[in-house]
Amino acid sequence: MALSRETVTQELKESAAEFIGIEAGELDPNKKLRLEYGMSSIDAAEMIMMIEDKYKLKIPLEEARKILSTNDAIEYVLKNVP
Repeated sequence: MALSRETVTQELKESAAEFIGIEAGELDPNKKLRLEYGMSSIDAAEMIMMIEDKYKLKIPLEEARKILSTNDAIEYVLKNVP
């Protein structure tokens, strides 16, 4: 069963918000997690690992570096989960 954009968006907004310590409703998915929300590099790495585990993906380092916002993560998951 294919993942819906709505499901992935909700899951990743909730996860990102938890990592940065805000409510999911306060999260703007277009804002840069590290630059605009102050997410630590450790939390950013942990979020990538969470995405890999949750969606059964292996995200290469060069691709992980391109995931700067929640929307970037959503698009990556939707393009790469079979």
